Amino acid sequence: MPPSRRPRADPIVRVRTGCWSCRRRKKKCDEAKPVCGGCVRNKLTCRWPTIIPGQPKANNISFMPEEGDHENQPGGQEGPSRQMSTNREMSSSIESRSTSPSSPEEILRESDSPEDISRESPAAGSLTSMELAQIPAIGNSQVPGASATVSNLLPRSLSMFPGHGPDSYQLLSHYLATTADCMANGSTPINPFLVQIVPLAFSSDLLLQLVLTQSAAHRAFRSRKESDEVAQRHYTSALQLFRRGVTEFIDGKESNPLMLTVGALVMCFTETAKGDMNGTIFDHLTAANSLLIRLLSQSDTAVPKDLKDFVIEYYTYTAAVSMISVDARVSTQLFLNFDLEQRARQLLQSEYVGNLCGCWLELLLLIPCIFDLGRQWMMHDGRPAMPTADDIVMFSSLQVQIMQWTPYASVSPEVFLAGRIFQQAMLLYLYTALGGFSRAENGMYQGLIDTAITEAMSYLGQLSGTARINSGLCWPIAVVGSCLTNAEHQDSLRHRLTVMVNTFGLGNMQRTLLILEHMWQMPLDEAGPWNICRAMQQNQIWISFA
Repeated sequence: MPPSRRPRADPIVRVRTGCWSCRRRKKKCDEAKPVCGGCVRNKLTCRWPTIIPGQPKANNISFMPEEGDHENQPGGQEGPSRQMSTNREMSSSIESRSTSPSSPEEILRESDSPEDISRESPAAGSLTSMELAQIPAIGNSQVPGASATVSNLLPRSLSMFPGHGPDSYQLLSHYLATTADCMANGSTPINPFLVQIVPLAFSSDLLLQLVLTQSAAHRAFRSRKESDEVAQRHYTSALQLFRRGVTEFIDGKESNPLMLTVGALVMCFTETAKGDMNGTIFDHLTAANSLLIRLLSQSDTAVPKDLKDFVIEYYTYTAAVSMISVDARVSTQLFLNFDLEQRARQLLQSEYVGNLCGCWLELLLLIPCIFDLGRQWMMHDGRPAMPTADDIVMFSSLQVQIMQWTPYASVSPEVFLAGRIFQQAMLLYLYTALGGFSRAENGMYQGLIDTAITEAMSYLGQLSGTARINSGLCWPIAVVGSCLTNAEHQDSLRHRLTVMVNTFGLGNMQRTLLILEHMWQMPLDEAGPWNICRAMQQNQIWISFA
């Protein structure tokens, strides 16, 4: 039996007194001073740690050479000037390694052999934790050029908008601070023009351009610049990108309709911001209609439900309030088809409140029904003196639905008042649907019309013209205003719209006042909401009340 081995008397202790160069390279140091063998062999600067007496070792290791490295210091003593000089040398070394990668020759020179390259740490050419700990003190007090060195590490052309000029940052800032706030009516604390539109914009060049265009149009109108070069340039670029996107979608090159659908709706509100007078918004609505049907067929995984709900509200609101700009006598166009209407009605089951439709989505969905009733009456070639039985039945059903409607109890007082204003405007729209005879001095509905006007003006009087909810009230104001014959009421509405324009800076508010000024000059039998489209045609002012 072989003799048992004699146990080792002392434990194995890892040498921790080697020079810094060997420690960093994880090589055994022979501890020869002033320059160890490894540093001589690899032509490296040999530096040694120095312990300052009376303080813990871990916190007081400084990069100072020993003995042979401070020949210029009298008597071999280390002084403050020598330490600052050494620190500057070290920081210079740090700068050179931080700003430019090591060459292959330098990497090979720091290794004892080619095999050492594979054995060393991937960060062998980087700073040690001890060196990193020294950087803040050196950079703040002893290295004047340190901040410039750090800036050189960062790319010079960091940009969130590649291909966009400096004005894009200003437009995005204006959108975030002003435009998005003016577009939403404040019915809910969450603004979808920020939480829904902005994230999408940063994932789509098209939508980002459309958002910047909307901001530019809004800023130009607020500044009263009719020919703003920045706004016009962005508007032209947006139209080009949108047309290209639609073309690619038609050609089958783009299968996701989300960005195009939202883009078409953003274009609608761009026209709202700039005060469209050419009817361009109706082209965007037509494009959004077909795209939206395709979008809603996708799963909630592909398109989140909250985004779908907002897009449905967005389109339903814009389409419903824009129908009043269409002449029911000659047009059969309906922007809100049955499928989209059913999608919107599903939102009512959860008592949906939105930043466009407030709490009156149910009323908006009755607009196509009233429009269809008025169109059948007005397009009848040999129109009878009185409505038919079917007309009366439909009229009564719509009247009951409007009068029984009530705002949700959960909404704020401003949203509640806005809902009541919409309700009275809906009644006026319905009462004037069956022909001009109802507007005669002794017409069968004249008493109902007068009552609705009085109620609407009373609610408007209780609501400040600067409240955010006013951004969604152009449609009811236009309907009520088109029925006014009292000069005092007209002055009240004129003042209100002026305050709204100065507060929100939206073009459609100014265009609403403009069209009402024309209508107040018309005879009684040529006024009313069903003649707004004719006033637009006569004065070449095609606007949407969205």
